[in-house]
Amino acid sequence: MSCRFSSLRTGPKLAKRLAQVELASLPDEAVLDYLHAEVKQLASQQARVWAAMAEVHRRAVGVHAHEALWTAERVFGSAACEISCELRVSELSAKRELQRADDLEALPTVAAALRAGEIDRTRVVVLLDVCFGLSDAHRDQLIAHVLPGAGAVPPAKLREQAQHAAIALDPDWAERRYRDAVRRRRVVRYLNDDGTVTIAAEDQDAADALAAYARLTALAKAAKHAGAHASMDTLRSIVSIGLQGHRFAGMHERDIIAQLVAEFPKPTPEAPGEDIVAAEPADLTAAEPTGDEPTDDVPTEPEPTEPEPTEPEPIPAHAQPSEEPPADELSAEEEYYEAELLADELLGQGFFDDEQCTRAQRAALLDIALAMTRRHARRPRTDQDPDPPPF
Repeated sequence: MSCRFSSLRTGPKLAKRLAQVELASLPDEAVLDYLHAEVKQLASQQARVWAAMAEVHRRAVGVHAHEALWTAERVFGSAACEISCELRVSELSAKRELQRADDLEALPTVAAALRAGEIDRTRVVVLLDVCFGLSDAHRDQLIAHVLPGAGAVPPAKLREQAQHAAIALDPDWAERRYRDAVRRRRVVRYLNDDGTVTIAAEDQDAADALAAYARLTALAKAAKHAGAHASMDTLRSIVSIGLQGHRFAGMHERDIIAQLVAEFPKPTPEAPGEDIVAAEPADLTAAEPTGDEPTDDVPTEPEPTEPEPTEPEPIPAHAQPSEEPPADELSAEEEYYEAELLADELLGQGFFDDEQCTRAQRAALLDIALAMTRRHARRPRTDQDPDPPPF
């Protein structure tokens, strides 16, 4: 492969060389090399942009150094506000980029690699994120270990290598980051470009979040088995929003499943039929007699009279309806036995981890299975049946 452009050092000379190139005139083997050189130059320019942002912050600190009311957070916000106004970006975006610029100032070797085009912006962001929470000594050791080969591995692989190195240097690093993130957990919502709204719970406890997702999955799967014709993602989404709002508040799983089945019924195929042409209405005026034409006396049938009501005949004793349920319906004991089998089958399909399934999760899954069993058995709920817990 040609190295006509990518072998050059980043800087003004490379930028001038690349600006003079006509892409259409390049041979096929030189296009990728040109692209590589452009990416290197872009990384070098990104280093200069972050350096300029850090300089804005540094000068804001100098201006307000002798004012007690100007705390470090206030000075940082002032610098971010200036960047936001100058670049016409949101204040949140300006703060995020300014924070990265400040963090990069503390990692001169990473900044030098970015300026030389050895790594790009994405890999720098990975290293800055992993280094957060490490001591200065551990941070320098991690950078010395992963930086030499950072440009040759994908960003995801680089993050994995850096995290393993961080845990080896500081075993409590991951636990501290996890606890800090859980303390910052929140629910966010934002408007999408197409008019829809996204609601997400961020930085949740792993066990609680996975249990909630498993509950949604089990309920959506039960609705599909009961006849709801929708995707699992759609059913999970509707159940999640319904439980957070007022639609499913206080409802039992069987009622939620019934609503999902009613909302997404099985589509009925249209029977292929011939096009039916509506008959034109007859001209009634032509059939009316004029009075001059002779008419034949046609005898008409007498109108039928309604029969007088009679007393219904008594039903024989042997034909009276039986109080016992039909043979094809299940008793309460049989239903609970079938529900236990169905719950075990759902566990076997991976909706819950059988070893980590809590008593509440098991009870909820059993109630879902019981609702599905009753739906197939067509037996209404009675007062003798135990009341399942609310969702």
